[in-house]
Amino acid sequence: MTSFFDQAAHVTPDEPALAVSRAAKWLVGERLACVLHVGDGSLAYLLSDQGHEVVIAGGDVTARHHRDLAYVRAEPTSLPFAERSFDAVVVPRLDGPRAGLDEVARVLRPGGLVSAIDRVDDESIPWLRRLRDIVGHRARPALSGDALERSGLFETHEVQDLTTWAALDRAGVQQYARATAEGAVDDATMASVHELFSENAGHTGTLRLRQITRCVRARVAKEPGPVRSQPPTETMLLDFR
Repeated sequence: MTSFFDQAAHVTPDEPALAVSRAAKWLVGERLACVLHVGDGSLAYLLSDQGHEVVIAGGDVTARHHRDLAYVRAEPTSLPFAERSFDAVVVPRLDGPRAGLDEVARVLRPGGLVSAIDRVDDESIPWLRRLRDIVGHRARPALSGDALERSGLFETHEVQDLTTWAALDRAGVQQYARATAEGAVDDATMASVHELFSENAGHTGTLRLRQITRCVRARVAKEPGPVRSQPPTETMLLDFR
């Protein structure tokens, strides 16, 4: 998994920091927690730096990228952890296989949170609408917590939206156009992108992009009581220290 924090780096240095910190705290709760982060990514590192105990799990985990995190190679649909091991589980999507939600609910403690985060761009901005006309748009489903409630495993989900502004220079707009285009961007199309930038950047030399960080979380519907299930027996703990 690639965290949304790793996707677009052309932002003002101070503005996103507060939103990122607020988002991380909201996803796992205000208290220090034992967190399972499905997939490697910078959000896991930030949570660890904030003082949380973080375990990264994923089928493609092959290396240790943060000295304070534990790494476990495991598929999200078969987590090798005992029941009620974590206060929070952060996943890349909330609409995955039912088996994945079953596993998340199993390893959460009563009152524990499952959460996910995504970032979308404000498509109402005039220059961005024109860019979409030029290069198309690789659409993807919006982050939603509806699957959590349909599963019957979690309580009503909560949503928090945080807004930041990215400042894209000419190279940033070029990179953004390629990253979000519907298909490959040829030289003629990129020339139109450059023309768009020249016409809209004005004296600032940048185009501003409003980005909405959407956070979704829900508490597991689990009553306190004895542990009933056991995790799979095979666990591959990766330690590269």
